[in-house]
Amino acid sequence: MKSDFFTVLRSPVFWGGIVLLALGPFVLPSYYLHIATLTLVYVALASSWNIVGGIGGQISLAHSLFVGTGAVLSSALLLKLGINMWLGMLISACVAGLMGAIISFIDFRFRLGHLSFALITLAFAEMGEIIVIGSEFLGGASGLFLPKDKGDFLAFQFGSGQGTFWVMLTLAVVSILVNLAVLNLPLGFYLRTIRDNEAAAQAIGVNILRNKTIAMVISAMLTSVVGTAYARYLTFVDPYQLASPVLTVEIVLIATVGGLGKAFGPALGAVLLIPLGEILRGKLGGVLPGLHYFVYGAVVIAVILASPRGLLPAAQSMFSFGRNDKKKKATKTSVAAPGA
Repeated sequence: MKSDFFTVLRSPVFWGGIVLLALGPFVLPSYYLHIATLTLVYVALASSWNIVGGIGGQISLAHSLFVGTGAVLSSALLLKLGINMWLGMLISACVAGLMGAIISFIDFRFRLGHLSFALITLAFAEMGEIIVIGSEFLGGASGLFLPKDKGDFLAFQFGSGQGTFWVMLTLAVVSILVNLAVLNLPLGFYLRTIRDNEAAAQAIGVNILRNKTIAMVISAMLTSVVGTAYARYLTFVDPYQLASPVLTVEIVLIATVGGLGKAFGPALGAVLLIPLGEILRGKLGGVLPGLHYFVYGAVVIAVILASPRGLLPAAQSMFSFGRNDKKKKATKTSVAAPGA
């Protein structure tokens, strides 16, 4: 396992793919560039959630709270107090990390099961949305309008759709690499042990609180950073979009369809579902109200039924089966060959 992280870092296929993606803004029309940028946002969000929900097995429904913290708090600090958005992003990430640590402590203190943990985190997400909507400083129900993007990098402005695309690509790559690093560190081993059998993990000396807290803090801070960049892209911070628990459900769905606990699983889920949803909305939205939702839901159900463990594990199983089949045939041929 430990060689996987460095294998990816040394892989020309991995970096070649990133270079090809980076060239996308030069060839994609503005509409498809928007879809590509949105896809990268959800690659980063789903990969960040995967650290807790996939590798750690803790189905957190609080991640809209962390997205909202990054988006709303950094924007409010800029607009109300004049704090540079780069600094606001760091402050928001620290606040999100602190909230993640508190949630982990509550989970450990009260020995919450998987269902109870999911419900507690959902309650945190609901409270977060209510606080944002009720706070004048955070923009309230009306949201916050960020100043026009003039291309001032020091002011957290990236100038164009191309600039934002590259920022989101960077965040997506970082999120995937963090997943790979966690999987290959002792932290990843401890998290998988806790996920599979928490009582057994504690019995062999695994520090449950420390490892869950580290995972949640990393996940929350990454999610918050993505939330800040997403808010800059949208220019309008809508609490009903960026602080809503519905956003978390979407993130969980993407990670699940792609493959939980896999470094590239959530990315695969986002690459399938986000363009599909946007294209269906564009093509079918005006044909019949709600038709695109119906088709989207049918596709998601079909994918989950066909690959209950996710698309990436299914693809890996097919590849492994084909490779093993070729090995068996080669072995039989060598045994049957004269003089073998």
